[in-house]
Amino acid sequence: MKIAILIAPQDFKDETLSHLQLLFEKKDVESQIASLTLKQCTGYHGAVIKPQIEAKALEPGAFDVLLIADGPGVDSLKLYDYRPLLDLIKAFHDGNKKIAGIGNGIKAVARANIIKDAKIAKTDAETEKLVRLYRGKPTEEFVVSDKNVITATGVDNIPDFVSSLVQEQV
Repeated sequence: MKIAILIAPQDFKDETLSHLQLLFEKKDVESQIASLTLKQCTGYHGAVIKPQIEAKALEPGAFDVLLIADGPGVDSLKLYDYRPLLDLIKAFHDGNKKIAGIGNGIKAVARANIIKDAKIAKTDAETEKLVRLYRGKPTEEFVVSDKNVITATGVDNIPDFVSSLVQEQV
């Protein structure tokens, strides 16, 4: 299994990324960090990460999952309005690859217009508006997998999120 973890170029949630990397490593899942740039990305709490691959170079055939990580940078950079990212999410979805979103990263998943009738994990009010607008079905669950889309509320739910991702690929 190979996963592309897409982070915002600035203010991604450090703890989400480190938790994901640790759990994927424990489960022998290959992951690569992607961003909109190959320059160093700085997390909200100061972590500095050099992406391994630029988002525009991601190919659905090379990965099993595209995961959109959360953090304040998703909102400040309005990643959910960035058309090339939305097209990438749609291309992965159309290629029958899993699309995963954590926290406010779910906004980009919703805006890619791939969540019609899919159940989506509990989110904040602003994200829930987007989920409803794009005809997703908000739930009270913290981790949800439905119609090739896996969503999680936040960093506290990452162990269950990773387990759900890995189990579905076995």
